[in-house]
Amino acid sequence: MSAAPAAAARLPASVWAAGSLNFLAGAADNIVLLLVLWAAGPRGWTGSETALVVLALRLPTLLTASVAGRAIDRWGARRVAGADLAVRCVALLLLICAGAATGALPLPAVVAAGALCGATSPASYAAVRWATPRLVGRGRLGQANIVIGLSDQLPLLAAGVLVGPSFELLGPVYAVAVPAALLLPALAVVRRLPAAATAPSPAGPPHGPRRPPRRVLALIALSTAYYLLYGPFETVTPAYVRDRLGGDAGTYGLIWSAFGLGAILSLAAAARLARRRPGRVNAIGAALWGATMLPLPIIGDAGTAAALFLLSGAIWGPYTTIETSALQRWTDPSAHGAVFGLQRGLLATAAPLGAAGGALLAQVVSPPLVLGASAAACGVAGLAALADRGLRNAA
Repeated sequence: MSAAPAAAARLPASVWAAGSLNFLAGAADNIVLLLVLWAAGPRGWTGSETALVVLALRLPTLLTASVAGRAIDRWGARRVAGADLAVRCVALLLLICAGAATGALPLPAVVAAGALCGATSPASYAAVRWATPRLVGRGRLGQANIVIGLSDQLPLLAAGVLVGPSFELLGPVYAVAVPAALLLPALAVVRRLPAAATAPSPAGPPHGPRRPPRRVLALIALSTAYYLLYGPFETVTPAYVRDRLGGDAGTYGLIWSAFGLGAILSLAAAARLARRRPGRVNAIGAALWGATMLPLPIIGDAGTAAALFLLSGAIWGPYTTIETSALQRWTDPSAHGAVFGLQRGLLATAAPLGAAGGALLAQVVSPPLVLGASAAACGVAGLAALADRGLRNAA
């Protein structure tokens, strides 16, 4: 066992509970998105309707994320995250009822349930990251964030593994019961998060101005651009799998499973990379990710495509853990909730805006070309961030 996993294994049980909650909530979110996107083709939704669904799932997050983050700073993680999980579970169950009544997932019900889930989901995301510095000391924060990073990447793998069988065995309506079921154990472990806005362990700078430093905003801006330009991969990949690879739901699940697996395998390097210059590391990572996915348009074999997704997942793996550690160090502890709420709001909105743009563009441009353009743009965003001296040199 390497040093990082060994140290992570000695972390308090509450950190693992926070990671479990993060995994379950993230897996439910990813499965809902992949199920809806795969169902869009058989349902005959147009690119505009698919774009509407993606925006409904994600855009409300921008409106509520800062409020959720500030609520966590005031009332602690347990109550705010618990409310989010309960609301999402009820919304998905109501969506199943609407689908069962009509025999399919009706577009209005998908939009309504998706908007409700999107509005509350930032709470659990921000609550876990707010809680982590309060559960461990500064010396163990890097290892704790590996656990949280692992719980960020495992949902990609779980969604990729579960979406195909769920769709084939249960159909698009009752497959929604899978993410709903994942939220129930998350409700059981939410009590392990801090109940009140207690003072954190010394994991960041001394208390000071609540306005985020420039390097915090620059790092979030890099990720926002990255997620926006990556967005078309969410909506265009199903068409790429069908048309270019000649695959089915199993192939679709395979390539995303490969991405998630690659991300997990590279996560052990996150703590070491996070101790370097985070802005520089993540900017280089974005540039490499774009370069890795650039050949996708000329690939017509599912195995080769899966290998490319595996490699790109390995590049992606440490990214969020590095960013989380930097934001926790660079931000006053009293504003952790607000900063992670802001981050979640921007990132959860940027990806669907890019996804919606990809869905619209795929109506006039072939899906492989859309994916190639998306990859190239991600690479350019990484190179542009490297030109920012303040972000590049921030330690």
